[in-house]
Amino acid sequence: MIALRPLAVLLALVALGSAARAGELTPAEKTEAQAIQSRCRADALRLCLGVRPGEGRGLACLEAQADGLSAECRASLPRARALFEKKRA
Repeated sequence: MIALRPLAVLLALVALGSAARAGELTPAEKTEAQAIQSRCRADALRLCLGVRPGEGRGLACLEAQADGLSAECRASLPRARALFEKKRA
């Protein structure tokens, strides 16, 4: 289902954890990540449709396309990167 693939890309931006220890997101961070996904969904559909999900590729695609992103999504990228790096740690 092609329409779900970009959503998978966005979910890969910030993999949602379940506990508040190193490498996992707190409930508030999960909520924040979901809000970022919502703000960037249309941009991901438009600009990153062919990107294979995982390992930060979706986030990297959005970052590489920063000039073409909505202002709302572009402003969210630094926080998306910080959440991704926290989850990856």
